[in-house]
Amino acid sequence: MKTQNLPGPDRLLTVWQKVTGNAASDGRGGYEIDPLGRVIAHRRVCPWHQFLVTDMFCQLASQLGPRVAMRQPVTTRSFGIRIADVVWMPEEKWPEIDSNAPLPSVPDLCIEVLADDNDADQVERKADAYLNSGAQEVIIVGPLGKVEFRGLDGPRASSLFRVTLEPDPMFFAWA
Repeated sequence: MKTQNLPGPDRLLTVWQKVTGNAASDGRGGYEIDPLGRVIAHRRVCPWHQFLVTDMFCQLASQLGPRVAMRQPVTTRSFGIRIADVVWMPEEKWPEIDSNAPLPSVPDLCIEVLADDNDADQVERKADAYLNSGAQEVIIVGPLGKVEFRGLDGPRASSLFRVTLEPDPMFFAWA
């Protein structure tokens, strides 16, 4: 079996900066970089998905405070540079913000909102990458509003951070 050398974080960052520098000119919403340094263009999602992401952002901020970000690029150890729907970490962990770079590590809490069942495999891989890169918890909001809490030890009955998320059923008209 042949071993493959993956590009280091500096190479992934270089690719990401080059691609995102052109993002405004091509009208795309954002890019991710896979572990091999390949560019993954984000597909556009319907407004209802964005409304739900915003609602999860607002609920999280009201429960944990203002150190919450939406559509935040983060560097994972195994899955490249990914854009998390919503993230939170305590104030003392936030690095100096460099708007030209993703966060160098994954925040303590990440939320992923599935646009539809077709995204499930991708979200599973992202959740694993976040947890294996330092996240203490990943919350997945399914396409019908089901909220799942996960840690390195697997699914949890409730949030480690005592977060409760209640997606409004009106957001699932697009599902």
